[in-house]
Amino acid sequence: MVGRQSEVLDAYEELDRASAAAWERAQREPDAPAPMWTLYVLDPEEVEFFQGDEHRRHVRLRYRATGDGWTRELLWP
Repeated sequence: MVGRQSEVLDAYEELDRASAAAWERAQREPDAPAPMWTLYVLDPEEVEFFQGDEHRRHVRLRYRATGDGWTRELLWP
């Protein structure tokens, strides 16, 4: 409701005003449409997280969906 991503912002105060107005509207109209938004619904089967290490011993965690939750696996870097 505020986003004009990558457009030139003349002054930070302009962002403050737009943000305040958007928050006020969201409080008044919580179901107000935001036509610039796109909704995606994901149903992941697998997710991986990677954390770097200065000695290249990276931590890789994979989570796989199972019938009753997620299985966590530590992977080789």
